[in-house]
Amino acid sequence: MTAEQAGVCEIRPMKNTDAPAAAALEQLCFSDPWGMDEFREIEESRLDRGIAAWADGRFMGYVILRMVAGEGEILRVAVEPSGRRQGIGRMLVAAAKSAAEQENGEKLFLEVRAGNQAAIRLYHSSGFSEYGTRKNYYRFPTEDAVLMEYSLA
Repeated sequence: MTAEQAGVCEIRPMKNTDAPAAAALEQLCFSDPWGMDEFREIEESRLDRGIAAWADGRFMGYVILRMVAGEGEILRVAVEPSGRRQGIGRMLVAAAKSAAEQENGEKLFLEVRAGNQAAIRLYHSSGFSEYGTRKNYYRFPTEDAVLMEYSLA
């Protein structure tokens, strides 16, 4: 049974108090991690929205969305390794889409490592389509980015 089926996952706006857990998860998930300061700034940001996933009192993941001039960009999505393939990532992406729609967004964009096939499948199944690549976009290791978009209109 997935977290979504069981109804045990709470999706809510990220708070400053989530910063330590988000920064720790960031270290697990990314080779170029954000620091705690970036997560602490999200709650007060005019542009950024953080959305957290909690299950059974545990921080399970987050999505960071930036909204500018009617366009949204998913900057980060991370799910606790023990919680993957349970619908948490899908719920976070859906929450980002909903947040962008509430702010009258027209399009939502993201970049993903070309080698991250699990994430690419998640985004495709969430309605995103590929529209290009950025050569050598990522570091540690160097890798291309797949550019994806979703129309909110």
